[in-house]
Amino acid sequence: VKDGVLPGAALGRPINILTDSASILYRAQMAGLPVSAEQWMLISDYALQLFPETGQNFADLHSALCHAMAGRSDALESMIANPRGYAADLIAPMVQGWQAIAKGDWVEALVALNPLMAHHERFGGSRAQRDLLEFAYLNVLLKLDRQDEARRLIAMRRPAIAPAVPVAGIDAGLVA
Repeated sequence: VKDGVLPGAALGRPINILTDSASILYRAQMAGLPVSAEQWMLISDYALQLFPETGQNFADLHSALCHAMAGRSDALESMIANPRGYAADLIAPMVQGWQAIAKGDWVEALVALNPLMAHHERFGGSRAQRDLLEFAYLNVLLKLDRQDEARRLIAMRRPAIAPAVPVAGIDAGLVA
């Protein structure tokens, strides 16, 4: 992934820089492209500087992703200890889900993300932006070799884009 995705190379409102950078990097990673630890650390630094406290839950979702991928357990623990905003009750499982994904603990990721799937619209953002959590959940299902569940998720939630879901491990038979 090119360095142009990083906050210093982007123009726009801070929330858009954070959310777009995090989303693009994680989508690239799910699609099988390499993303460096330095890229995650730079975006995590940006999130800590501009969104140091919870409360803007759309930013919280993306900040937690960056902190988890950068290995910043202190920032994640602070988010869990101080949840605020209209989706405050979803912060702990969301943080735990990103932490588990960052560690490659797919069973724990599934357990943490599962309750979010029915309520993730409370984080805000457009449908395309909320795809981040649905694709993360799909990726976890694929990592656990739960092809039938992945197929049902795509058919139920995103049938129009099923043939082009950008998650590595989807085979032609899965979305046919």
